[in-house]
Amino acid sequence: MSFSMEIKSELTRMESTDICCKKYELAGIIRAGIAVNKYKGNPRLLFITENASLSRHLFSRVKELYKNSPDIFMLKTRRFRTHTVYRLEFTHLLADEMTAVLKNMGISLTENYEKLSYENIDIMNRCCKRAYLRGCFMATGSISDPDRFYHLEITFPNLLLATEYIDLLKEFDVESRHIVRKGHYLVYLKEGQEIVDFLNVIGAHNALMKLENIRIMKEMRNQVNRIVNCETANLEKTVNASVRQVDSIKFIAETNGLESLPENLREIASLRLENPSVSLAELGQMLTPVLSKSGVNHRLKKIDSIAENMRLNKN
Repeated sequence: MSFSMEIKSELTRMESTDICCKKYELAGIIRAGIAVNKYKGNPRLLFITENASLSRHLFSRVKELYKNSPDIFMLKTRRFRTHTVYRLEFTHLLADEMTAVLKNMGISLTENYEKLSYENIDIMNRCCKRAYLRGCFMATGSISDPDRFYHLEITFPNLLLATEYIDLLKEFDVESRHIVRKGHYLVYLKEGQEIVDFLNVIGAHNALMKLENIRIMKEMRNQVNRIVNCETANLEKTVNASVRQVDSIKFIAETNGLESLPENLREIASLRLENPSVSLAELGQMLTPVLSKSGVNHRLKKIDSIAENMRLNKN
């Protein structure tokens, strides 16, 4: 089961005793997910989903609130892969009562029944706003596998619904954006923390905890990778410096002999030849008296400089 399916299944199991919240959740599902088309010249209001728990939830919620229910059909499709599609048809509910219900949701049909038009709806209570946001996500929302990357989006049929959704999210300090894709308006979130905040708003707390655990593990892996990369870079830098220093010391020894160096440089040069893989700090500990890391580095730089001058004079 995908992460999106897990979230929607969790949301359909939420218990709510407030009628107003149930109505606004249903309004969110209908406004975001319902579509109209014509079959043999007659209009059909359809809601289509691959989520069995969502189809049951929508069927039960309509029946609970309005004492009527949509027709539900289960279809098998083999497009890309074999899966089941649930189609809920509200066509027979286009009586005056259902038309009034749709009107209360800010939805109306054009005179020729070819498309739906929408108006903003006023939601007063904060709990009802959460319910509406939840309903829209249940209808057309999706979220990527958080193990791979963070991306959440909800699809709307027009700009009014998208901007309305964005404005409602702002009331919960969740900043979302929208794009247009194939004639639909997508409200999206791309940051892990934004998605966590969104899941908290709509009440998907189990999914929130799962996502937080994944974020923690990813951050730990990233931190370990940063440490390993840093240590690898430092080790490479140390090895390169050691190779350069040994080359310089050997060049001086073969050209003028180490006896040509001052005593303090000759001492550190001999130690470096004998211990090519040790760090500067460890070299300093081998000297008597003990020399600091910066002091060892200073002397080895002098040896590099002497060797470089000798190479230039030789050429």
